Amino acid sequence: MAALCTGISAQEYPYDVTQYNFVDYSKVRLIFGKDSTRFNRIYAKLDSMILLGKSSISVVQIGGSHTQADVFSNQMRYRLQTLHPGLVGSRGLVFPYKMCKSNNPTNYSVKYSGIWNACRNVEWKRSCELGISGASATTSDSTASIIVSMNPRNPIKYDFNIVKVFTAPHVDMYDIEPVPEMGPYSVSRIDSLGCTTFIFRKYQDVASFRLRKTSDNQNYFTLYGISLENDNPGITYHAMGINGASLVSWNACEHFARQLKLLKPDWVVGFFGVNDGNSVNFNPQTFYSRYDQFMQSVLKECPDVVFTLIVPNDYYLLRRRPNPAVALEQEQMLRLADKYGASVFSIYDIMGGLGSCNTWVSHKLMQPDKIHMTGTGYNFTANLFFNAFLKTYDNYIQNKLRK
Repeated sequence: MAALCTGISAQEYPYDVTQYNFVDYSKVRLIFGKDSTRFNRIYAKLDSMILLGKSSISVVQIGGSHTQADVFSNQMRYRLQTLHPGLVGSRGLVFPYKMCKSNNPTNYSVKYSGIWNACRNVEWKRSCELGISGASATTSDSTASIIVSMNPRNPIKYDFNIVKVFTAPHVDMYDIEPVPEMGPYSVSRIDSLGCTTFIFRKYQDVASFRLRKTSDNQNYFTLYGISLENDNPGITYHAMGINGASLVSWNACEHFARQLKLLKPDWVVGFFGVNDGNSVNFNPQTFYSRYDQFMQSVLKECPDVVFTLIVPNDYYLLRRRPNPAVALEQEQMLRLADKYGASVFSIYDIMGGLGSCNTWVSHKLMQPDKIHMTGTGYNFTANLFFNAFLKTYDNYIQNKLRK
């Protein structure tokens, strides 16, 4: 228990959460499949960070609107990074959702010049290719620019000296370069994966880039996302989500898994289900097959990654009645956990199962639409997810001490 106690000194007792009499706290756990040993690699890395100040962990959460808004994921990021001094990694992947005329997370802001055309993975008749973020922004303006600034009110300072710019994997696009104010840097490109990496001599809190035409063959630029990183040990919690996205949406992103490996993920958190199950024709086997396809594509590029599949909240089917599909989705996630050595975290069970969203609405933990949680609800369930992970890490430490 020594390592865990060391971590607790960095904040208040980490297991403390708000107590509600309608919440089933006995269900706050990670449910593992037949083999949970794949997670030992993450626990060992966390141990190395806490005890030795070495190593790093890259977490990637993927989902729909709850992930695009970065409320649940931001709270999980904060809880992991403040468990112990030295665990703050970097902010990770961001996308300028403002270019899509959509909502942006509050922990960074975006400014840009030029005319950009957006494309997202929820568009059924799209003609664009997509990658790491599930969205793209394209311009034909060779003088366009983009600025991403960290919110100075963030409780954690996310400065960075490494910027990975993800683009469509083609070589006929405009070049992208930092403005001179960012100082000296080195650059490397992997054109086949659509990634340009800039390493700066000094740390930054604003990423300011401009386009430049260097060849007559260049006539456009397509942005997939920007990862703001540093070279310090710690935990980075990436979050990529698109409003309305389902497993079908993400499976259709041609370059997603190949670009994902450049984030070097250790742990992938799948937060799907609401958009997949919101149909009177829900088919459990189809849901299983789509999730299976998603996990296989990730493992092909990132063979050491582990998965946690989050069972979403209880919600109303087509806003008319409680949706029985969520319980069926959970059954399929447990099958996948057995197959892949993954874990499952069930918000549905914690809430109280079918119809429980009405109680959560009355306590302002869910929106009146009976689909989305409130900010308070997302933060609360993120705290429970953090506790579930911390319990498994605690068990890992206890087992080490017994040996």
